[in-house]
Amino acid sequence: MKKIFFIFFLLTFQTNIATSQINFSRDTSVKIIRNSIILENAWNGGINSSQFSEIDLNLDGVKDIIVFDRSGNKLSPYLNINGKFIFSPQYRESFPKIENWMLSEDYDCDGKNDIFTYSTAGISVYRNNSNLELSFVLKDSLLKNNTSGQHIYVSPVDIPAIVDVDYDGDIDILTFDIAGGFVHYFKNTSIENYNNCEYLEFDFADGCWGDFFEGINSYTLNFNCQCTPITNIYNNNKSKHAGSTLLAIDVDNDNDRDLILGDVSFNNLNLLINGGDNQNAIITSVDTAFPQNNLNTIAADIHIFPSAFYIDASNDGIKDLIVTSNMRNNSENFKSCWLYENSGTNINPNFNFIQKDFLQGSGLDFGENAHPTLFDLNKDGLLDLFIGNYGYHLPNGTPISKIAYYQNTGTLQSPEFTLITEDFEGISNLNLNTTLNTPALNLFPSFGDLNDDSDEDLIIGDSDGKVHFLINNGGNFSINTPNFENIDVGYFATPQIIDVNRDGLNDLIIGNKKGTISYFENMGTQTTPIFTNEISNWGGIDVDSSLTQNGFSSPMLIDINGEYFLFVGSYSGKTYLYKNIDGNLNGTFTELNSINNNVWEGGKNSVTVGDINNDNLVDLLIGNQSGGLALFKGDTSIYSSNSNDINIINVFPNPSSDYIYINNPKKRLIVVFNSLGKIELTSRNEKIDIQKLSPGLYYVRNENQFSKFIKK
Repeated sequence: MKKIFFIFFLLTFQTNIATSQINFSRDTSVKIIRNSIILENAWNGGINSSQFSEIDLNLDGVKDIIVFDRSGNKLSPYLNINGKFIFSPQYRESFPKIENWMLSEDYDCDGKNDIFTYSTAGISVYRNNSNLELSFVLKDSLLKNNTSGQHIYVSPVDIPAIVDVDYDGDIDILTFDIAGGFVHYFKNTSIENYNNCEYLEFDFADGCWGDFFEGINSYTLNFNCQCTPITNIYNNNKSKHAGSTLLAIDVDNDNDRDLILGDVSFNNLNLLINGGDNQNAIITSVDTAFPQNNLNTIAADIHIFPSAFYIDASNDGIKDLIVTSNMRNNSENFKSCWLYENSGTNINPNFNFIQKDFLQGSGLDFGENAHPTLFDLNKDGLLDLFIGNYGYHLPNGTPISKIAYYQNTGTLQSPEFTLITEDFEGISNLNLNTTLNTPALNLFPSFGDLNDDSDEDLIIGDSDGKVHFLINNGGNFSINTPNFENIDVGYFATPQIIDVNRDGLNDLIIGNKKGTISYFENMGTQTTPIFTNEISNWGGIDVDSSLTQNGFSSPMLIDINGEYFLFVGSYSGKTYLYKNIDGNLNGTFTELNSINNNVWEGGKNSVTVGDINNDNLVDLLIGNQSGGLALFKGDTSIYSSNSNDINIINVFPNPSSDYIYINNPKKRLIVVFNSLGKIELTSRNEKIDIQKLSPGLYYVRNENQFSKFIKK
């Protein structure tokens, strides 16, 4: 009778698993502790190349902040709560898709800031039509110049000025022409034509606004653009820069727009003073140390391509100056958001330097490209957090790659992560690049036992497509084999150690820059692995192949109650999910679309999964190009609704090679069966030794509760 019940249980259990769903919801509540300080915005996803705008997110009449990061095209909303800006990602879904740049201005004078953003070498506009909740509707997909009938040109690497240039009450546009050098002025005629500001109708008003020409960190002032041979100007500046940022504000209280200009070819801001008026601009002087000379503070000194934004960051009703980097890559990681507080007025500002990491310093940030993985280093039953990266910015242009270690100092149900070291085992100093005899870039970690000593070893992928083996000697890791097994997947190897074919030997799967995945079956033994057999297009997977030639796949295979699921990060930031893997290792896997749409955290994402809070739900950690992390907790049971007649008990970790943990405070009898229903062991403890079990699938019963686990 018991055997019949067990077989019925197995059939019911497997059926329920087959109809499972995997869903996630973002969680920002898990504490992160760095240098004894709890990070206020730990899960903000990092900030590298940021643009700051003001928008009332929760419609309470108080302006909040939206940060757009050009690195990964990522929006990060921050609510203004009692004078503090708190990361509030739930508002992200209200925004349209943004690329390259975003500015917010109230063009229709309804008191609600609208969105101006990049579109096809031009500008698109989304009207803020919020009523009961934040909402935007496309107003114009590509603003036109009515004078020529062509669209208003904006380079994808520039940031224009969206501002009322002539002080007539409607929004105008200043932007560099297609060749650079001259600023074009497009005048909005809404007031003139309709006596209101609701329209976006632009005339080409001036091809040389301010009568100046910008060269390579140099300016030609006070000349008549119509009389000066423009071709000569360009011929004398053949090395013209490839990008500029504009901010037009009144800095000297004379009722016209001065220009704060950043350029890709220099690290300072230039203040161009308008000595004319709001109808006829004439740039008469240039301050190359702004805001130092103008206001007796320190000059802006951004590593590359500075940009300036004018928002109220200090919650006093007066706009402040924020200086950032507009460079998508190679920006300063930790100190690229300089805040200058304005102790003057909006039209006669007095800027005072406050800090270099506004909002940036309150979140997790691992430089460029964060690669998380979960691993219980100290074997306390709590999953710790390890994060590799492409590298941290250095002034000499050569980044340094590290693996950070955050120990889980919480509990089974309430995790928290405390920084132990930013350079685990000093790996950044190892010359893993044996060709150049230098440290490797883009360290991507994965843990697993490769020599059958019950200690999980470390495999690291790098930007050259190679992997490196570090052996675990009782909790200390040392390099065993650089260029392990001469494996080379092209570029950007993203490995995982896991027993793919369930034969008791750990195999390797490795993603790459192309977007495919290679499967290396372990053809050796438990103590001596051999990875010579490669399936180079495993599962028929090629992520983002319809969008770009660079997929940047990062695979994470996980067993969810006896069935393998494959999560894959990608260049676009989409997290792919596949099933139909077991018994189909040489076939094509089935892509699932059951992950919530809100599981996105910017481009070039890397993913890892695990149950960090012991609730029998798979949790998802995502790293991104900006160097930050996002946590998405499982919010729906991985079992179907029919599973209510079976109570599920959580077994952790799963798979495991030495111990499993089961919540058993009342010391009830726990029984472990093999797949034939034979009892293998019993226990009343929460920690159960499974080292003597043979590798394979096992079932667990605790009175009327059931589960299963894999013994590695």
